[in-house]
Amino acid sequence: MNYPGPTFGKTLYAVLFTVLLPGVLWLWADSASAQIPLPVVYAPEAGWPIAGFGLFWMVWGMVSLYQYGKGLPMNAFPPEQFVQKGAYRWWGHPIYVGFGMLCFGVSLGLGSVAGLYLVTPVVVLGMVSLVLGYENIDLRNRFPHACTDAWFGLPSPMDLRPGWPLRAGQLLVLFIAVLLSNFIWMQLQLAPGPAYLPVISAVPRDLGKVLLIAGTWMFTGILYFVVTSERQLREVQIAFWTAIFLHFFAALLYPKAAPANMYPHAGWAGCLTVPPVVTIVSAVFYSRVFYRYRIFFVIAGLGMAMFVSEFSPFPDVYRITAIAVFCVAIFLPSLWKNILILAEKIANSWREWEFGPVRVINHGFYVGIGAFSGVLLIGHLVGKDYAWAILLFAVIGLVCSALWAQFIEGSEKLKRPFGYYGSVVSVFFAWMILKALGYPVWMLIGAFSVAMPWVQAIGRLRCLVNGCCHGAPSGPDDGIRYFHPRSRVCGLSHLKGERLYPTQVYSFIWMFFAGFFLLRLWNGGASYPFIFGIYLILNGLGRFVEEAYRGEIQTPRHFGLRLYQWMAILSVISGMVMTTLNVDRPVLAPEWNWQIVVSAALTGLFTFFAMGVDFPRSNARFSRLV
Repeated sequence: MNYPGPTFGKTLYAVLFTVLLPGVLWLWADSASAQIPLPVVYAPEAGWPIAGFGLFWMVWGMVSLYQYGKGLPMNAFPPEQFVQKGAYRWWGHPIYVGFGMLCFGVSLGLGSVAGLYLVTPVVVLGMVSLVLGYENIDLRNRFPHACTDAWFGLPSPMDLRPGWPLRAGQLLVLFIAVLLSNFIWMQLQLAPGPAYLPVISAVPRDLGKVLLIAGTWMFTGILYFVVTSERQLREVQIAFWTAIFLHFFAALLYPKAAPANMYPHAGWAGCLTVPPVVTIVSAVFYSRVFYRYRIFFVIAGLGMAMFVSEFSPFPDVYRITAIAVFCVAIFLPSLWKNILILAEKIANSWREWEFGPVRVINHGFYVGIGAFSGVLLIGHLVGKDYAWAILLFAVIGLVCSALWAQFIEGSEKLKRPFGYYGSVVSVFFAWMILKALGYPVWMLIGAFSVAMPWVQAIGRLRCLVNGCCHGAPSGPDDGIRYFHPRSRVCGLSHLKGERLYPTQVYSFIWMFFAGFFLLRLWNGGASYPFIFGIYLILNGLGRFVEEAYRGEIQTPRHFGLRLYQWMAILSVISGMVMTTLNVDRPVLAPEWNWQIVVSAALTGLFTFFAMGVDFPRSNARFSRLV
């Protein structure tokens, strides 16, 4: 991000991020509170110290950048030197960590329901998106030989012996993750818990439970000090984070899969229970380090996990979930490698059939199936009375996506491209048309917001075959390769055979999880504008990161960011506005009949024709897909 006029630019940047951004977040929290029917957590005794601690990290981080980096904490005007001292010895991004703590603490201190459940999570995800989608890439480009080794940061994938501060820092990060996940779970009322949370509302007196919690923490914590390399420590931390996230996400979607909590009414003490799946993962890593004694560690880990899981409200469901989460966490590297192998096979699976002047391409089947499935889901949510409105909405979206891409990417080589943000813009036109026809537009927008992530995810399979939305060159051990001459990668970007970031896979995974979360909001009774707003926010955050690793030559850049990264930022801002709108949600009793199936079939066929059938011998606009 290089701006003309450094003095003016720095002043504008400072005002934007120190005055305007906090003010916008405050206004957002105040305006959106009415849309979040979750328990208020008013804990000033805990909130204000957390906020003060966060402010400390922010100030120390800024001073460290100025002192050691010879610059200011501004992405647009970055420091001259790479900083690993001061606050940056502890955190890779202490200013962002501190700001996240500040938002969380202020939300607790003021009892802001939107601040706790909406603003703080979005701020944290936004900072992660900025780091992954810009800062890390910029740092690698400016300091290619620099290596971040912060004590609270993810260890390097090197076979170096980790120091004690790094080991202790990783354990503390795990402790914070467990504490926060249990705290949020309690407040979302997935298990009984107080809405008003003092620092410690009760002191556990059951000696057996206390010893079991202490034992699980000791069993897990010692692992950090027996692994022999930073590579192993990194693998341990990634497995733990994966297990905690997946189990928390599963509990969010299905409350009966909630983790065990041995003290559900004991305030902060109730947040100390180690998820049993973490104990089992620990046992596996112990077995790798002490192979001769693997049976002992497996029995110990399984035994503690079984005891703790008994305190889950629904232990049987919890154990099934824990087994699934455990398998993913332990086999994550192998799972990722197999995903890349499958993605590469799909990327080189182009097939086409010509019938006179008409050509049918196999990647059209993916989007056709995605559109068909999406309309079926929407019809299931809203019922048969809106079957034809759904069809009209979908057609308007597809037409606008084609027109958008013509304006941005259309050329002699790209006669019929499609652009996602055209379908977002189409909401405005669909609103006017459907409103004139007397349909409840907000209900349809909310339902489409639930289905769209999965439609987009399936559509990414077409992107793999077509070679659109492809990544930039990656490392030698990562990425996927394209060989088919019809692929855009080979014919337009001239990157045949090179390993490229699997950006379509990144999008698929992110949208897969986003879809489940939005469905949870729909089933939980969230308002339609709120669902639409969360969809725009999640899509924008994911797209900002994905776009940073893309390698399409036809996408323009402005001020150091790709066009669609700016569009992603606009999507997040629009989503914030949507979450503040107050629209009553009527009670629906949807009925299923043949009209929904016909609407889904017509939508699927139209999408298949638009994105999978073309006229290869024509040179007219919209004639050829490749």
